[in-house]
Amino acid sequence: MKEFSIFLIVFCYSLISASAQSLEIDKMLGAESAKSVEAEMGIYNDDELTEYIASIGQRLVSHLDKSLFEYKFYVVDDPIPNAFATPGGYVYVTRGILSIIVNEDELACVMAHEIIHAQNRHSVKQMGNSILPKLLELPGRIVGQVINEDIGRILTAPIATSNSLLLASYSRSHEKEADEEGVTLASKAGYDPDAMKSILLRLSKSMEILTSQKETKGYFNDHPYTPDRLESITKTSAKLDWEIKDKVSSNFPQPLNSLLFGVNPEKGLFLDNTFIHPTMNFSFQFPDDWHTENKPTSVNGMNKDQSAALFLGLDDASKSPQALAEEFIAGIEKEHGVKPIFSDHSKINNYDGYLVSYLDKSDKKQMYIHTLWLKMDGKIFKVIGIGPKSAEDELKRSVLSFHPLTDKEKSTIKKQLIRVVESKADETFDQICKRYNCVISSDLIAFINGMNPTSKLKEGTLVKLIVEESYFN
Repeated sequence: MKEFSIFLIVFCYSLISASAQSLEIDKMLGAESAKSVEAEMGIYNDDELTEYIASIGQRLVSHLDKSLFEYKFYVVDDPIPNAFATPGGYVYVTRGILSIIVNEDELACVMAHEIIHAQNRHSVKQMGNSILPKLLELPGRIVGQVINEDIGRILTAPIATSNSLLLASYSRSHEKEADEEGVTLASKAGYDPDAMKSILLRLSKSMEILTSQKETKGYFNDHPYTPDRLESITKTSAKLDWEIKDKVSSNFPQPLNSLLFGVNPEKGLFLDNTFIHPTMNFSFQFPDDWHTENKPTSVNGMNKDQSAALFLGLDDASKSPQALAEEFIAGIEKEHGVKPIFSDHSKINNYDGYLVSYLDKSDKKQMYIHTLWLKMDGKIFKVIGIGPKSAEDELKRSVLSFHPLTDKEKSTIKKQLIRVVESKADETFDQICKRYNCVISSDLIAFINGMNPTSKLKEGTLVKLIVEESYFN
């Protein structure tokens, strides 16, 4: 069944890619992808910033010869510097790329690039690094059903979202086309086309910082080498006849003031392998050295040899843990004719729950599936542990670790924000960072402002700083 599900999804996407003639296909894919972007990455909730981004986007779209779509613009709640478009005119910029942009011209060039990808209907291939494809390789018929149906409800159709159109991957020719037509579009809207070069250089440098790897000729397999892109953009810009127009914001980077920097605690965060969720008020300890991931719909982990996995999510709070367990048991019995090896009420740290355990013998590697429903603070938490007998102790310790946040845990949760401040005359980055207690180095502060670390600032220069505050004020 799970092999057929995967085949069906891949086949459908292949068919759509091969026959995409109608704009309705772009719109359909875009609408579905938008749901996946929201589920997988999350949309950043800042009305003023979103309106600012949309204003730039619509200004660019107004200069298209003929807009094919009703374009929509969003800020993605992701700290990685990136921008992408999905079919049908959905354009996204991440918090991460906004943090390294130093003027509106750069932002407009990045957005114009993505508009061209959508406008020219470039092929889109999703690239994911989820643990879910590995999970599908775990043996056993009951395991397969739990992964496809039960965990699927937690993860909002994991197979579909892991193959959805989230992060764009285009051919080098399409990237070149988006670069050249993107800077042309930006110039028509009154933006400096050469600003694309400065943000590309900063983006390349930021990836070097994040990955500790210097960009080489094959660094991005799906992108042209940055120096080659710069050369192409320079040639295109030299041919353009354009006029500077007033910006949407007259005091950039002020629109980025209070923008969250780095991890968003509101979505939960890992401190080592302890997962803490301040808004849902719980803490959960994954086994040491496990690979973990935090998604808007769940938090997941898998051990190094990929033989065991843990999933934590929410279930229907209108039902009791026992009712949900009984529905689960009935489904397994109907599909496989198998009864659980254990099924009874359970109590974890004084919270009522219900635990159901199965032994899947359908493969030579026998697997245990433990599912716990736990009622806490009006929510039903659902924990699924899958693994061989040897992993039982680790799975049990993790489940027993589930508890409401303590005051000590709450005190460890911090958030980092961009603060836009005015410099003093001849102030250095070292000095302004000390004055505002920056939490990253002055060299990096200079970098995200597009300046030399040794520069002396003019009085009143607007500077982006990164400061830290307690999440629970």
